[in-house]
Amino acid sequence: MKKYIFPIFAIAALMFAGCEKALERYPLNGPSTGTFPASEEEALSGVLVSYKNLANSVSQYCAFPLRITDNLTDIGTFRVGLSDWNLFVTSTITPTTAKATAIYSRVYKTAGRIHLVLDKLDDIKDKMSEETYLQFKAELLCLRAYVYDMGCQFYGDIPFIDHCLTLKDYEYPRVPREEVIDRILRDMDDELLDALPVRWDKNTWGTCRLGRAAAYTLKARICLNWGRYEEAAKYSRIAMELAEGVYKLEPLDCTYYPTAASEGEPSASNLHGFEGEKCDEWMWAIQFNKLAASNTHSMIYTYSSRVHNGAAGCGPSQALMDTFQCTDGKSITESPLYNWQDPWNHRDPRLDLYCLRPDTRYNGVQYTTDPNVKQVRDYNTGAMVNNNDVYGNKSEYGPNGTKGPGGYLWRKFGDKAYYGATLTNSFEDDLDVCIIRYAELLLIDAEANIEWDGGDLKRAQSDINQVRQRVKMPKVTVPDRAGLRSALRYERIAELCAEGFRWFDIRRWKGSDGLPIANKVMNGPQYAPAFKGALPNGKPIIDENWCVSYDPAQTWDGKAFNLRTLINMYYQPGKDELWPLPDNEIRTNTLIGPENQNPGY
Repeated sequence: MKKYIFPIFAIAALMFAGCEKALERYPLNGPSTGTFPASEEEALSGVLVSYKNLANSVSQYCAFPLRITDNLTDIGTFRVGLSDWNLFVTSTITPTTAKATAIYSRVYKTAGRIHLVLDKLDDIKDKMSEETYLQFKAELLCLRAYVYDMGCQFYGDIPFIDHCLTLKDYEYPRVPREEVIDRILRDMDDELLDALPVRWDKNTWGTCRLGRAAAYTLKARICLNWGRYEEAAKYSRIAMELAEGVYKLEPLDCTYYPTAASEGEPSASNLHGFEGEKCDEWMWAIQFNKLAASNTHSMIYTYSSRVHNGAAGCGPSQALMDTFQCTDGKSITESPLYNWQDPWNHRDPRLDLYCLRPDTRYNGVQYTTDPNVKQVRDYNTGAMVNNNDVYGNKSEYGPNGTKGPGGYLWRKFGDKAYYGATLTNSFEDDLDVCIIRYAELLLIDAEANIEWDGGDLKRAQSDINQVRQRVKMPKVTVPDRAGLRSALRYERIAELCAEGFRWFDIRRWKGSDGLPIANKVMNGPQYAPAFKGALPNGKPIIDENWCVSYDPAQTWDGKAFNLRTLINMYYQPGKDELWPLPDNEIRTNTLIGPENQNPGY
């Protein structure tokens, strides 16, 4: 795959070596606000390093923090005992939980990179064209808005820093998040955004830089996140007008392959794999490149089957698998097409395209969690290979092992191009992480118009149907707000699963009781199929928000409920809407202090 900005990244990385600190201060062995940037070229390097800083969020099992947060909700799960992820779904994270504090650190490290350029940009304005100056400024302020919005969603009120800090200037109090959001939206001034090209030259920049269409999409997303629906509808409309003829939904192959013996396998790798980096649906992505030092991750390894020497680290929950509609647009509890003994047939194609279920292929190799199947066929070579998912060394970590993630894996980011690498024990890849794509823009526009009292419901219906028709699902025909809200919520689950939106959606969306639906979906058992590979017989209860629950007394066959409890989730209202501020931040910043920690921590 072609990577676009490695040479500048490499130069800029050297320039910025040793520069990272939380709530950035002057670096002692790199450029400072006193000397940098001094030219247009240095300013460009600084802008690109600000983008690259998001790629520095890699941890052992995570390419980018938001990419894995769906596994901290009702629709996804991590391998049992894998690091400290289970703390997040049992209301037991603390101010010292490393993964809960990592995003906070990344917010301010990225802000520090941005301010290193932004602080001196006005001083070198005469060394570049007005257009270039405005473009750099727009990109930097959009990036800051992106990370500060992220910080507010995870932590609530946060310090708002708008310049590089020094050893004498480093303590700032928490600012009400409403004020932070007001500020970042003002920073993303329409006139400033209009200085950006609609899309940066694809052959030069790929998807690494925010163009005007992506910037307006980001602005619409932030407004949506905070219930500013009229503004969200305004900016999503602008983004869609800009995107016309520039961005589009990538076609997907919705062929159903009922068994592993069928010719072929489901795949959306042209959208979510390496080919997706070149498609016209991606609007902005975080860039990775094997040629750059520390610019890889192990996401494909983490998501892959153990037959491919993967970690089988996370995957969909049983609840998500039961969420996918039948091809008539009805839930599995309502559709006459559904047969629990043939559960994968006549289903929304995204079940197979985005999730890995038993008796199919993954990267050309048979996938099954049946413990009686000791070997599986590698259709790439025709040979039989050991079924490491259920048999042999460390098979307990397999998809449905005693320490596995619960029977299923994510297919969404799998790519056959990585087949050879996994089999040769190479765990690193450089698949870019898409942050904004056109399908999400359509769903932002739909939700904004549904929730805004003055919204255009026909427009929302059209948005939803464009996404559905891509996978040959029937059109939504309900005309009323309540029906469209239900359709929109289904569509965000089905289309955006595993991309990091669910954690935020279930805290934003309210149920019929007026409470965030997280209060419902994050309390109680998270189920997985039985260990022995039997077909799940639990009959789900699916409400108007597509929240799935189970009553062990209700089964498809009238026999004993055979789903097993993977973990008992627990959500405390008034606490678990947010994560705690890091312990070192509240103890060292006297303008915050332990007394101002988030409630419940």
